[in-house]
Amino acid sequence: MDEKVRLLTALKGDRVDRPPVICPGGMMSACVTEISDQVGGGHHSGSQAMVSAAQKINELTGFENYGVPFCLTSEVETLGASVNIGDNFIEPRVTRYNDDPLETIMENYSQADVTSGRMGVILEAIRQLRNDKIPVIGNVSGHISTASSVIDPLEMFKMLRRDPERAASFLTFINDYLVKYALEMVKAGADVISISDPTATGEILGPRNFQKFALPYYHKIINALHTEGIPVILHICGNATNLIGSLNEVNANAVSFDSIVNMKNAREGLKTGLMGNVSTQLLHTGEQAKIVSITRNALQSEVDIVAPACGLSMATSISNLKAMTDYVKEGPYN
Repeated sequence: MDEKVRLLTALKGDRVDRPPVICPGGMMSACVTEISDQVGGGHHSGSQAMVSAAQKINELTGFENYGVPFCLTSEVETLGASVNIGDNFIEPRVTRYNDDPLETIMENYSQADVTSGRMGVILEAIRQLRNDKIPVIGNVSGHISTASSVIDPLEMFKMLRRDPERAASFLTFINDYLVKYALEMVKAGADVISISDPTATGEILGPRNFQKFALPYYHKIINALHTEGIPVILHICGNATNLIGSLNEVNANAVSFDSIVNMKNAREGLKTGLMGNVSTQLLHTGEQAKIVSITRNALQSEVDIVAPACGLSMATSISNLKAMTDYVKEGPYN
């Protein structure tokens, strides 16, 4: 199987020759400093540099995909938050929230152009990366994380408790915007969409609020993508053990978990595909023999797709990443 066929087949739940090993991009970016140094910068704001970085990740680390962008800030920048674009050592980050009233934000950005600014750069990179052999993954921030990056997250979470109807209205606005963006990625040539929602953890939301403020919105974006024939990966950070039952309802093709989640237990409780969850701390600082051991554990836990557990440190070495990818490609699977 080539890389695209293998990943798409795994996401359908069908039999593959071996599990794919990927790093989808977005929050889970493999554009580490060693890669960005070779690109020479500009990979967050220029389509050609972004394309080059995605190709080098595939070539040098062994991850079996192209994935763009390499952060989760382009969506919030278009909605009035200020972003520091970062450099070869630091990823882009929000530096100032949009402090306008919610109703003003929703009115001012009701017709936000998801093909302009850095979002347009990302769409152009996807158009250039599309090909027949290597899957292209478009990355979108989940609605909870996007909302709590556009406005002050403390205000967002207070609103979930004190004014849930107003919170739901804002989350609907954000999610509709993300649906439009994800569908533009599909038009540009994305084979898979990965949704990362690092703020929608079990610790932060809890099972009740996850059911109320997360599930219906995931349903909407995933159903919109499935209508276009596009598979979806959903990543939830932190300890999502208490959310596994709910995650069976979202209809994602694969769910990705952080390293704190026991994958054998997740495999027993999850009806969808399972992706993960090699410790990113270990990938950053660990010995390669230990990385191989943890990767073996993931395979023995019957993950459908092997991947880092969460966002990688920029200081992670290419050689450590290759210890993981080489083992999946060459090692035994039982």
